[in-house]
Amino acid sequence: MISKDRNSIGAAAPDSEELAAQVFARRRFGPWDTVDESGLQVRIEQDAGFANAYRRVEQSWAAVGHHATSAELMGLREQAIARARRASARRWARDDRGQWRVLRIAAGIAALGMVLAAAYHLAPFGLRPGEYRTGIGEQRSIELDDRTRIALDAATRLRVRFSKDSRIVELLQGQAQFSVAKDSARPFKVEAGDHTVVAVGTIFNVEYVEGEMQVAMLEGKVAVLSPDTGNPRPMGAAETLLTSGAALRVTRQGQTTVTPQADLEAVTAWHQHRVILHSEPLSQAVRRLNRYSRLQLQVDDPKLVSMNISGVFDAGDTAAFVEAVESYLPVVAEHIDADTIRLRLR
Repeated sequence: MISKDRNSIGAAAPDSEELAAQVFARRRFGPWDTVDESGLQVRIEQDAGFANAYRRVEQSWAAVGHHATSAELMGLREQAIARARRASARRWARDDRGQWRVLRIAAGIAALGMVLAAAYHLAPFGLRPGEYRTGIGEQRSIELDDRTRIALDAATRLRVRFSKDSRIVELLQGQAQFSVAKDSARPFKVEAGDHTVVAVGTIFNVEYVEGEMQVAMLEGKVAVLSPDTGNPRPMGAAETLLTSGAALRVTRQGQTTVTPQADLEAVTAWHQHRVILHSEPLSQAVRRLNRYSRLQLQVDDPKLVSMNISGVFDAGDTAAFVEAVESYLPVVAEHIDADTIRLRLR
C-alpha cells in the first residue's frame, strides 16, 4: 500500500472522484514507484467505487489529449492553472524548497482536476459513465470491456450497463452496428424502447428513431423480444428469431414486419456515408438525411409525409436530396432560415 506521507490511496477521502484525480496526477507526474503501483492495483481490485472513479479519470484525461486544442479546454486549462497559482500564492512566499515542491504538485493536481471536469462535460460523448454519443454528421467506433465493438452512426446516443451476469446496451436514439464478443454466460442485450435484442456472438444493426425500430442481421442470429398485448408469454414478451440476412421493423404503433432477405447494402450504407432509399415514406427519408447535415428538412403536411421516394444519396448532401424530391414529387422547397428547409405540396 502507498505510504501515508504520499497521500495514500488507502487514506480517507471525502470524494472518490477527487481522490482518483489526485492519485492519477501523482502516478502521471510523480513521485511514484513500484510500491505505489502495487497499492493502486490492490485498491482497484478491492474498491469498486474507486476503480470506477479512476477509470473515468483516465477516460477524461484521454479526452483532454484528443481535444486539447479546442477553444473550450484551452481556456479552461488556463483558468485552472491561474486559479491554482493564486490559491497558493501566499504560501509560496516562504523560502522552503520542500514546501515549494508540495505546493507546486498541489497546484498541478487542482488544475488537473478542473480540466478533467471540463473534459467530462465537453467531450463529444459526454464521458458520463457508460454513455456514448455522436453529433450531427459524426460517426465513431468504440470497444467495450468485453471486446464487443460498436459503430455509432450520426446523431446516436447509447448507454452501456455491464454486470456479472448481463451485458446491456440501451440505444436511446439513432443507429449502431454491434459486433458482439461471445460470452455464453452473459447474453448481450440491446434495449430500444420497449424492445430487446438478445445475442451471444453475432453482428447486427439496430436503428431506433422516434419510437420506430429496425434490426438487421449481418451474421449469426438474435431473438427480438417485444411487448405482447395479445397472449403474453411467461416473460410478458413476444419473441421473434432473426437469422443472417433477415431484418425486422417495428412501427410506433407496434406493427411488426419481418423481411427474410433484407437489403443489407442499404442497411449498412451509412458506413460509406451514403443513404439508400427503397420506396420509403418521405417523412422517414427526411429523418435519415437530417442526421448528417446542419441544414435540417421539415415535412409538416400529412398528405406529403406518406409519399414514397427512392434513390441513393450522399450523407450530408441535403441540396441534392431536395433537388431530387422537387423533380420527382409535387413538392416545393422553402428556405425558412439559414438552417431549415420546409417541404410542402406544390
